[in-house]
Amino acid sequence: MKYNFLPQAFVTIALMFMVWSCATDPNIESARLALIQQDFEEVIRSADAAIEANPESGDGYYYKGIAYASMANEAPAAERNEYYELARENLIEARERYQAMEVVSDEAESINDIIVETWGYEHNMGVQPLADDIISSPEDSLRLARHHFINATTINPDSVMSFNLLAEVNFALGNEEEAEAITRKIIYDMDMADLYNYYRLAFFLIESQRDQEAINLLLEARDKYPDEIEIVQEIANTYLRIGETEEALEVVQELIERDPENPQYRLVYATQIYQMVQELDDQIRDIHDDVYEMSREIRRTAREPGADEATIDRMIAEMQERQDEANELIEESFRFSDIAREELHQAVKSDPENPDIHSTLGIVYQNRGALMQDKRNMTEDIDEADEFDRQAREYLEKAIPHYEKAAELEPGNQEHWQALFRLYTNLGMTEEAEYAQERAGI
Repeated sequence: MKYNFLPQAFVTIALMFMVWSCATDPNIESARLALIQQDFEEVIRSADAAIEANPESGDGYYYKGIAYASMANEAPAAERNEYYELARENLIEARERYQAMEVVSDEAESINDIIVETWGYEHNMGVQPLADDIISSPEDSLRLARHHFINATTINPDSVMSFNLLAEVNFALGNEEEAEAITRKIIYDMDMADLYNYYRLAFFLIESQRDQEAINLLLEARDKYPDEIEIVQEIANTYLRIGETEEALEVVQELIERDPENPQYRLVYATQIYQMVQELDDQIRDIHDDVYEMSREIRRTAREPGADEATIDRMIAEMQERQDEANELIEESFRFSDIAREELHQAVKSDPENPDIHSTLGIVYQNRGALMQDKRNMTEDIDEADEFDRQAREYLEKAIPHYEKAAELEPGNQEHWQALFRLYTNLGMTEEAEYAQERAGI
């Protein structure tokens, strides 16, 4: 919701109060008249005189607050904060005195509206210069937005929305410590946080290479939100970042131990394991690339006149070491992949109409097939290549029914059809590939 706050709004308030009020304090009447004339220094002087004459009344504080808020609005955004501090201080003081004296008046009833309207104006002025993706906003826009969000949180320090944006703007400006401090304030001082704030603080910590602190924070969030699966995934991902694989799996395994029949928990566990598989597969492909280049270099060296057999033998031995390293990683990849596959099959038994489970199973089989194709391409043994090719096709064929089921359950999801198009094409299923291509919008 946007607000159109202007000093003239306060002038309108003063005019209404002059018409409707029966107040007899000449200092207050003088403050109202000065407000209409937008002589804010005079408003403050008259309000101070009213406070001195009647310290128990809230009216003097009220008009001082109005004057400071008006002065803030006339100042550049970067210079408003002190005025807003004084405005809020006086308006809150006025409200407390009205409540203590059980005063019912237009002034007393308008205080909350004034604070909210002023906050809304500053908040929306902060949003306006920002791009949808805050981090890509120009630096000048970020700095202007920062001033407005500081103003918004000063006049209304209960606004989590403004504090959240202030943290994001600070992070985009490179003020990581300030972004972290603001988010900690929301969580621990204001006690108004939700899960988003924990995620953002964890992100800020990870960005500053404080992964263990992020894990501790996420563990705290897990205790506070025990039914939120995403927290467990975030904890596991952070463990994986620092190479603590077993800890990552233990965290996710707790979900299944809590409710073994819950297919969503098994999906999360399998997905977490498969992230490890994909990282291993990336390492394997890098090694295979090295082995391929090494084999080409060996052939070039062998063709050179007077090629040294000892040098060639050494190069072959080095290449074999790299291939042995890849084979060890392949075994580890297959071991984890089998665990993920078993968990997914258990999950699909409990929830056979879940497209996420089917598509994840499709990914597992498809990537296993791709890895076997890599092995086929790396061997020069024809029989061995044929066997790898047979295994690759077998895995790819197993992926198809799961992707097809996912596409049946989510026919509008183009990612399922794109995966099917690649599989059909790889397996020479021309008609099916053409249909999938059409559905994928390729």
